[in-house]
Amino acid sequence: MLFLKRLAAFQNNNKMPIASYMKEYRMKLASNMLLQEDKSISGIAAAVGYKSQSKFTSAFRDIFQILPTAYQKLYRNQ
Repeated sequence: MLFLKRLAAFQNNNKMPIASYMKEYRMKLASNMLLQEDKSISGIAAAVGYKSQSKFTSAFRDIFQILPTAYQKLYRNQ
């Protein structure tokens, strides 16, 4: 019961379901890693909790409207 109350409070405070919040949080971590680390896309996907690079790529594109490789090329050396 306490868990459900905290979950409802979280969703009210953040105006989104916890799954959406976690997805955005993981993609923000991934975007930083793409710009700062020399890991492969699959390595970054694994580091933020994705078992499949294709699912990671789809999630990244949903949030940023750009593929991870294109994001990295566009913003890495700025």
